[in-house]
Amino acid sequence: MRHLLLAALLSLLPGLARAQEPAAVTQLRRLLGPDVTLAFDRVTATDVAGSAVLNGAVLRRAGETIRIAEARLEGLREDGIARLALRGVAMEGGDLPLTLDRLDLEGLTIPRPAAGKTWEPGDVRLDLLRLEGWRSAGEVPVNIGAVSIEGFGGGRTGQASLTAIEVRAGMGIGDRLAIARVAYAGLDAADLLAATIEQRAPRWGAGRQSLEIEGVTLNEGGTTVARLSALTLRSEIAADRAHSGEMALRGLEVLPAPPHAEWMERLGYSTLAAEARLSGAHDVANQVLALRTFDIQLRDVGELHLDFRADRVPEGMSLATAPEARLVAAALRYADLSLFRRWLATEAARERISEAALRQRLIQQSGALLPGPALAEARAALARFLRGEATVLELAARPRTPLAFSLVTGKPQSSIEGWRNMFGLSLTAR
Repeated sequence: MRHLLLAALLSLLPGLARAQEPAAVTQLRRLLGPDVTLAFDRVTATDVAGSAVLNGAVLRRAGETIRIAEARLEGLREDGIARLALRGVAMEGGDLPLTLDRLDLEGLTIPRPAAGKTWEPGDVRLDLLRLEGWRSAGEVPVNIGAVSIEGFGGGRTGQASLTAIEVRAGMGIGDRLAIARVAYAGLDAADLLAATIEQRAPRWGAGRQSLEIEGVTLNEGGTTVARLSALTLRSEIAADRAHSGEMALRGLEVLPAPPHAEWMERLGYSTLAAEARLSGAHDVANQVLALRTFDIQLRDVGELHLDFRADRVPEGMSLATAPEARLVAAALRYADLSLFRRWLATEAARERISEAALRQRLIQQSGALLPGPALAEARAALARFLRGEATVLELAARPRTPLAFSLVTGKPQSSIEGWRNMFGLSLTAR
């Protein structure tokens, strides 16, 4: 009889313990759903509604387990939580095994979708999320020192940053990617996510936006393949003036490694270093798009510059309206610093002929590509460059009237002279 009474008492203990647990924990069990079990070593109630502290918490679902050394819940609601703080998190058995030193979350709201509607990223609102010490395994191991996200939610422009990022995986030209810092500001991240899912253009609100990436290094087998000091993108959308944007790439360096090592060594380049700048403006009221600056500089290789102007470019231009845009003017300029000279010397040595003979052959071949009196100036300019009398080539397009892109695709030309006449092309050398 004594054994029967003891067994009956033991069977009642879990129910008694659950009946005495804080209301926040009972509510958490309900929110997790019947397929998730929650256990813990110790729970402490607080005097704030929807709040509790759990130590040694374990959540299980199917073959997945989440272990949390400490979890602090404050203001837990049916549609979110005021504050959540986790310490010592480990996820096991799922597709993404990971450990996390800490997680701090504030102001999370996830409303239930209305009848007949589905959940969308913009429905979630989050004031603050901070993560520290992210280490995930799986096919692509990822380590992140810290993550901070502020102001997430549809219609909200927030900011975020990630620091000390490391990705290890076979990427074709590298097996380890490290990034010191990634940060954005002034962006509606929820709409960007929704636009990606829905395959549409994002909605850009008025204000300033920026994206910064700093300290990028790509390694292969312990050897550095490429590095980048910084990439910065900034834009400004204003109702009373043209929208503007700019991009700056600094300190890009590529070192010899497959598959480009062979031609770098053949041309005598021990490294390739690049800088780039781009700036442009879109006058929405007049539908004019202008690329003012687009410069790519490769040290001891060459420099490339592009500028163009187009009209009939509406805000949010789609593939359907793109053919109606018109080219007003454009220019592409290349300044050779040593690339052509190095290639010429290497090719002449390979063919066992003089550089002068190779230059003359190239001039003859270019003459055959640009026949007729109408292309005489272009032939002369290209010949000057090939002879080494000029190091800069510029191709300009100045149509007599703005040229609709629909005409370019609708009336393809059968000769270079036809394209020259359509675009108003000219080639100069200096």
